[in-house]
Amino acid sequence: MAENTKFDSAQYSWADVSVSMGGRIVTGLTSVSYTVKQAKSVLKGRGNKGHKILRGDKEFEGSIKIWQSELQAMIKSAPGKDVLSLNFDLVVAYTPADGGQNTTDILVSCEFTEYKKEMNQGDTNMEIECPIIFLDLKEDQ
Repeated sequence: MAENTKFDSAQYSWADVSVSMGGRIVTGLTSVSYTVKQAKSVLKGRGNKGHKILRGDKEFEGSIKIWQSELQAMIKSAPGKDVLSLNFDLVVAYTPADGGQNTTDILVSCEFTEYKKEMNQGDTNMEIECPIIFLDLKEDQ
């Protein structure tokens, strides 16, 4: 008989997430997301069904949402005060307080593609979404 295998299905909460850039945990970060895509197509030949799935290039993209003060700090330290010229690894660590499984994802060689500052009546602070592209994702480090 097969042995029972147990999977840790505990979920992470936002309080369990730490994100660091440039060797510093970013406290003014309110959102992080990242996606890995791969171009795929079906190889067609004789008949009306595909024969194989072909794989192409991978793409890596995402975004972070940060406080305006965090963006200003990055602009100050960026070469030529151009935050779009920064290149950095983004380290996303999931560390549950209840002692569950820790995992860390490293987004390698990130760069911002754009940012937009916006304030609206009634806002108490400015959050800025910064889309990113990166070269690789090292998962579960």
